Amino acid sequence: MIPELKTRILHNTEQLHAIANQWIALLQRCPAATPFQRPEWVISWAETFSPECVRVVEVRVGNMLIGLAPLLIYSRGQERVLAFMAGGISDYLDLLVDPRYENEVMTAILQATEELDRWTTLDFTDLPANSALHRSTLTQFAIPHDRCSSLFLPSSRDTLLQYFSKRQRANLRQARSRVQKAGGCLETSTQQNANECLQDLFRLHTKRWLRDGQPGVLDEEKVMLFHRNVVPSLHAAGVLRFHRLRIGEETVAVMYTLHTRSTVFCYLQGYDPAFATLSPGTYLMFWVMEQAILAGVTKFELLRGEEAYKQHWRAECEVTLRIRSCRTFEGICHRLESAAA
Repeated sequence: MIPELKTRILHNTEQLHAIANQWIALLQRCPAATPFQRPEWVISWAETFSPECVRVVEVRVGNMLIGLAPLLIYSRGQERVLAFMAGGISDYLDLLVDPRYENEVMTAILQATEELDRWTTLDFTDLPANSALHRSTLTQFAIPHDRCSSLFLPSSRDTLLQYFSKRQRANLRQARSRVQKAGGCLETSTQQNANECLQDLFRLHTKRWLRDGQPGVLDEEKVMLFHRNVVPSLHAAGVLRFHRLRIGEETVAVMYTLHTRSTVFCYLQGYDPAFATLSPGTYLMFWVMEQAILAGVTKFELLRGEEAYKQHWRAECEVTLRIRSCRTFEGICHRLESAAA
C-alpha cells in the first residue's frame, strides 16, 4: 500500500520552473515520454504563447513527483476547453505518470480535473497509442486524430539500405556522389552554432514552402520566437540537435531533431530548392539515420503529416488519438465508474 498521495494545481510558469528538475526526473522514469513533454519545451511554450488559464496538475507521494498533467483552459466559441499545453507545435501531447503508481496517479489526476472550474469540454488531442490515458477507462472516448510515421532502424547501415528498392539505393549513391563532387560537408550542431543552424532552418524552410506558394509552419513570429527560446536549453541537455549539409560556406539543407535514448524525432527540415539536383534533403536524411544507428537508436520518427517523402523512406503509419468528452453534472469520475460497472 502506497502512502497518501498529494495533489496540487499549478497556475503559472514560476511554479513550473520551480519543479523543473523533479519534472525531468519523473520524465526519465516514464519510458513512453517524448521530448514534447519536457519542462523546457512546455514552459517555453507557455512563456511564448501566454495561455490565459494554466492548470497543471501535479501528484506527489511524500516529496517525490509521480504524476504531472500540463493542462490549460481556453475559449473555443461557446466552449471552455480543458486541453494539454503546447498544442500546435507538438506532435505528441500527453501526461507523465510514474509506472509504479499508474492506477493511483490516473485516479488522482482525473479527480483533480473534475474539480477544476470554468471548463465545459475535455479535449485531449495528439495522444500516442501508448499513453497511460489509454489504459484507463477514459479510453472509451478515444477516436483517431492524426497520423504519424516512423521507421524502426536495424543494427547496421547495410541492412537499412536493404529496406529500400534498387532504384532508391541507386538514387542514394548518386546523391552521395554529386554532393561529394560539389565539396559537400556534413556536420552536427554544437552549443556555439545552434542558433546559427536555427536561422538556417528558418531561411531554408521558408524558401522551400514559398516555392509552392505556401507559408509553412515557421511563418508565424511567435512560433519562431518559441524555437529561439527553447533551442539553447534543449541543446545543452543533449535533447536537440541540428544537422547541416553545406556546400562551401553555404548551408543547403538542415534538419532539426529531438532525441531520447531509443528514438530520434525528425521534427523539421529545410533545403534550398536551388540545389535540388543534389538531392540534399534525401542525402542529409540518410546520413542522420546512419548516425542514429551508430548511436544504438532503434526508432526514427518522421512525425505527423503524410508528405510523400515519408513513403519514400518506407515509414510505417502510427495513429494518434483524441479523447473528447463534454462535462456533465455527474462528472467524469462518476461516468467512468458507471461505465466500468
